[in-house]
Amino acid sequence: MHRLFPLLALSMLLASCSSQSWHIQLKDGRELTALEEPEFQSKTGYYRYRNEHDRDALVQAREVLLIERQR
Repeated sequence: MHRLFPLLALSMLLASCSSQSWHIQLKDGRELTALEEPEFQSKTGYYRYRNEHDRDALVQAREVLLIERQR
């Protein structure tokens, strides 16, 4: 059991380092967080993304001022 703990801790650390979030700033000053890079839907004019609660979300492209990757 003691040998398993360091391996489990290492795998959790590596998983957390590989995940990146995205910052979405809207023209009205609101800020959103996406767990993955937002995907632009050209048919609808919306960005689709997973929010910080791991749920699908949409935002109108015309409301977006900036999308940038968080480090």
